Formats: sequence, C-alpha cells, structure tokens
Amino acid sequence: MNPRTILCLLAILPALLVAQPQYAFEGEVLDFMLRRNASSDSLIWSVCGDFYLSNLHRESLSRLIVFPIPSTSEIGIAESVRLSLIDPSDSMAVELIGHGKNGFSFRLDLPSRSFVKLRICYDQKIGGNTAHYVLLTANSWGRPLPFCDMTLTLEPGIELEELPFPSPSLSSCEMGKVFHWQYLDFSPKNDFIVRIK
Repeated sequence: MNPRTILCLLAILPALLVAQPQYAFEGEVLDFMLRRNASSDSLIWSVCGDFYLSNLHRESLSRLIVFPIPSTSEIGIAESVRLSLIDPSDSMAVELIGHGKNGFSFRLDLPSRSFVKLRICYDQKIGGNTAHYVLLTANSWGRPLPFCDMTLTLEPGIELEELPFPSPSLSSCEMGKVFHWQYLDFSPKNDFIVRIK
C-alpha cells in the first residue's frame, strides 16, 4: 500500500469509528456517601449509580465503555467495583474488562431495540479533604441527559467546605445529612467534587 493511501485511510478512520452505531445514554441516578473508615483516619467515598442506556439500532451491539475514576496520592483507586444489570433480558451482558488507577473499563452487550439499567458501585479511600466523581463525560454522549438525580449522604461529624452544586434539598436520616439534586436536560458544567472541612 502506498503512503498516500495510508494517509487517506488514517484521515477517514475517526469518521468511520464515530459512524458506528452506539448506545444512547438516557439518564442516571447517583448515590454518594462519605463515611469514616473504622480502621484509620481516612474517609470512605462510596459511589453507587444506576445508568440508563438504550440500543435503538436494528442490530445487537457490544461496546467497550471506559469509566474514569480519578485517583491521586490522597484519593485511592476504586475498590470493590461491582457491575450488574437490573432486570436483564436475554443476550444482555456486562463484564469488567480492565481496572487501574484511572478507572475501569467494561463490555456491555445489548440486543437490538433494548433498554437497560446498569448499576455500578465502588468505594475509594480518601486520605485528604477532597472526593471526586467525573460528570463531564456525560457531555461526550452528544446530547443533554434527559434526567440526572444525585444524592450525597454525609456521616455525622463530616462537614462540607462548599457544596458541589448549588441549591440542593436538605434532609437528615440516621446515616447523617442528605443533600439531593435533580436535573432535567442535564449538561454538566463541572464534575461532582466534594471538599470537606
């Protein structure tokens, strides 16, 4: 193959990859919790989210999805990663493929014209005063999320330096303070970052 043909193929490859049928991201319900680690001075950042995805195409799809999770010297890597499909139908599957310091990847198989609720949960040890969840990747799906529901629960004794998003509803329960945000047609402008006093 001559160099000119190779350059042409490299130029059109991104367009061909983007043109492949993809899932649609329909919404998410995110539950965050900060609690004290019983065995150390660190905190545990627990994340559990329900992600609503659809395959509106005429063919089944199998796609690799990268789920970014920031880690630093003060924010540990994701531990106890759990993936599950809620009420799956035949030929739906999810499988953890890779796991490292910047998050994990998984394969999701969906039949044609299907809708699924995917539950993803994990924990991180927080040695400093910041916990971080990546929301901005929601914008890469090409349209606002029809809905986003977020709840943050703080164990008693944990106080925030500032809210990750303005104007939450506030309540309390036996587990602590509960902050709640709901958005329709959500295009996040920043990640969900919790700073602790």
